[in-house]
Amino acid sequence: MASTVEMVLQAFQAAVRPLVRMLIRRGATYPVAAERLRQLFVEEAVAEIQARGMKPTGSAVSLLSGVHRKDLRQRELGAGRAAPGAVADAGVTGAAAEPPLGLIGQIVGRWMSDPQYLDGALPRSLQRGAEPGSFDQLVQGVSTDVGPRAVLDEMLRLEVVRMDGERIELDTAGMVPRGDFAAMAGTLGQNLGDHAAAACANLLDGRNLLEQAIYVDEISGESAEVLHQTATRAWRPVLARVLRVAEKRIARDAVKEDEAGRQARIRFGVYFHVEDPGKKESE
Repeated sequence: MASTVEMVLQAFQAAVRPLVRMLIRRGATYPVAAERLRQLFVEEAVAEIQARGMKPTGSAVSLLSGVHRKDLRQRELGAGRAAPGAVADAGVTGAAAEPPLGLIGQIVGRWMSDPQYLDGALPRSLQRGAEPGSFDQLVQGVSTDVGPRAVLDEMLRLEVVRMDGERIELDTAGMVPRGDFAAMAGTLGQNLGDHAAAACANLLDGRNLLEQAIYVDEISGESAEVLHQTATRAWRPVLARVLRVAEKRIARDAVKEDEAGRQARIRFGVYFHVEDPGKKESE
């Protein structure tokens, strides 16, 4: 029987294979990726040692990470892991900075869950203006730090919305920005990182976080597309329901909890993957 180390290495290899494929297609070579992986081993070793209430000395970090002491940098020994979102927020500075993705996500979330912006269960198209139920009111109901025009421009650039004459329509499949490679890459890292964190917490820490999937094989490409459409339709009402509860909890916690009591964060998502070797061969 394989050791637990071998089992987690096999899981790691399966999980990162698509990421290695992405690196190769975008020109990131093994030495560059290996240096990033070395840094991650050091950061996580430091974080683990600190979590045990110990000082991350060079010897301790080297022992836990496998990185030789001579290759450790002094600044790394006190660094620990980067704060969540640090990479995604880098470069967003100054008063003229584009609206952050977090703000766009909150606006989309309210659009998909607040009854005044819905037509039945679906987000309705909106117009600019100050009247109730307008796009401007939607934006300003979430934040007044960035103007509605700037938000609209950014949402158009990210292909989260589209214009139909004077009306603004939400692309309900556009929760992930598609018009900007940097934004897409940042979202990929955050989503996959939290998905992996949930799976690892269940495996290593005995948690019971939601992390499930179904698997279907021996079907046609047409059937796979039908299932994709079915999954997409099923996701929308679930998303709207969770967002409504989230907004209520945010409002509740803002009143009843101090800042120290509002340090938790969540990410809830869904994915659908199709692999069709026959289609690849015909293309």
